[in-house]
Amino acid sequence: MLVCICHSVSDKTIKHWVRQQGVISIRELRQLTPLGSQCGKCVRQAKEVIYDESQLITLQKAS
Repeated sequence: MLVCICHSVSDKTIKHWVRQQGVISIRELRQLTPLGSQCGKCVRQAKEVIYDESQLITLQKAS
């Protein structure tokens, strides 16, 4: 699913950066992608993807 339509950044791309680079904030994600730099409507959804993926990683580590 595209999260940032302006720059074609998908949820898959965001999840990749969370897993590979330990991204936990929009600021960190913006260093790796142009997400949110045009209209900004994607930032809220991107935060949710980052949070959900971080929680999933935490649960996987706990089990």
